Amino acid sequence: MKYLISSLAVIIINLISAQVSLNINAIPRGVEVLIDGESVGKTPLKDVMIRPGMHSFELNKKGYASLKHSVDVNPAESLKMDYYLNPIYSIKFFTEESGLRFELNDVHKWRKNKIRLEIEAGEHFLRVYQNNKIIDEQTFTVDEPKSIEYIIKKKISG
Repeated sequence: MKYLISSLAVIIINLISAQVSLNINAIPRGVEVLIDGESVGKTPLKDVMIRPGMHSFELNKKGYASLKHSVDVNPAESLKMDYYLNPIYSIKFFTEESGLRFELNDVHKWRKNKIRLEIEAGEHFLRVYQNNKIIDEQTFTVDEPKSIEYIIKKKISG
């Protein structure tokens, strides 16, 4: 019994003091990585030591959408993490139509006929209102900086 308790104590101490080696890569290169709010450098990163348990990760690079998430790091010798950050593009949105209200991704809302937005690459959902009624909804893809002209009921290209 004494041996069993002693062995368990050694195992627990080893688990508590164990460190996991992280290798972190990202596209694009040179992404700043924060673990639990502390900067650990820019990608690619090799042999970043961390204790097992729950940790928050944040990846940032100018011109790209930030990425934030939590990971429960299990005891292991090493862990490889690969990320892809979406670029942010400048979009010029305009219309000749009047009396409309626009909503993009349930986040950006405007009434102006001309607006410039910084949005992440990918699919986006546009909802258009007139007199507080939805008159149009459509999805479009942003994969480069572009100008978008909105015409009622005409599909946005892209």
